[in-house]
Amino acid sequence: MAIVNYITQPDDQSTSGAISQALQDIAITQMDIAAAYMTVSGIKVLFDVLNKHSVAQSGDITKRWITSFDYCRTDPLALEAILSLPKSSVRIYGADASLSNNGVPEVPFHPKAFLFSAPQKHCALAGSGNISRSGLLRGIELGLAVSIDRNIRTEESSAIAAVEALQNSFERRWKDSSPLRESLLSKYKLMYEKAERIKNAVPTEDDTASSDRTRGSLSSDNLKTLRICKHLWIEAGNITRNRGRDVPGNQLMMKRLTRVYFGFEATSIPENSPIGSIKIAFNGSSFDNYSLTYSDNKMDKLVLPIPGTDGPDSYDGELLLFEQVGLNRFRMSLGTSQDRSNWLRRSRLVDGAFTMSSGRQWGVF
Repeated sequence: MAIVNYITQPDDQSTSGAISQALQDIAITQMDIAAAYMTVSGIKVLFDVLNKHSVAQSGDITKRWITSFDYCRTDPLALEAILSLPKSSVRIYGADASLSNNGVPEVPFHPKAFLFSAPQKHCALAGSGNISRSGLLRGIELGLAVSIDRNIRTEESSAIAAVEALQNSFERRWKDSSPLRESLLSKYKLMYEKAERIKNAVPTEDDTASSDRTRGSLSSDNLKTLRICKHLWIEAGNITRNRGRDVPGNQLMMKRLTRVYFGFEATSIPENSPIGSIKIAFNGSSFDNYSLTYSDNKMDKLVLPIPGTDGPDSYDGELLLFEQVGLNRFRMSLGTSQDRSNWLRRSRLVDGAFTMSSGRQWGVF
């Protein structure tokens, strides 16, 4: 018999929850996903679900993805992440038209469908949420999922026909879409990273209005810029001796909600609350986990690689640069006064240069 599930996010069942339920019920051999756009935060949420059911890294499961370059909402890092999975193929609908028109499509690509196949069973989930954190977890979304057994055609003929219609539609869009090869991805990156586009970025579902109205706080537009930029530089200043009186410290104090650059939500949380962790590599070292916390001084506090061991001899007075290179992965390096002038110029081009009340400067580009 057919099994029907629903999405009433955030009231009851989330999109990610419905996906998890479908993967629990079916030992899939193929996964087909068509989504209007994909953000880094959304891919992280989806990967959590896929990893829970041993799907993401499986070399036995075929994974096909169709998305778009429309309005430059899809993050290139998200595309690189799904391309890196075993037995994974990505195609872009309307790629040439979007690239020719600075991200504006001839026909918008707007589906949100997840199709899971096994030799006998098939599940189709169609809803309103894109592959974004909001679309999969916290935004207001509705949808339905139908799982069918292909061998029971007489009793479930309408359900089977509906699921097969969605699969057939996916196959048509797949044939009409461009394979995402390195040359195509490079062209998209150039368009995505243009200073003019960053300065006037089209919002995604992960962009929400800032609830912080205090003087000097980051605006909603500032937060959107932090989300989209791949580089953050900051004057470290005098680091607190958190490791001992005569030992260099490794806790970097940043402006409240700088966490958005590192992929976290701009939500209000109590002081001294953990925000999450990120992976940092300093000057080519291996990546390791470092915590991010909202401190009782109302600043975002990032723990850095230990001075003299995994990091520089000291962070005091240094200029730090973070570069996002993957899901939750950041390379950290030190800059010079000449670098500072260059980074400040690039930040100003995208309205991403800031000064803290202490006088420390920082920015994104």
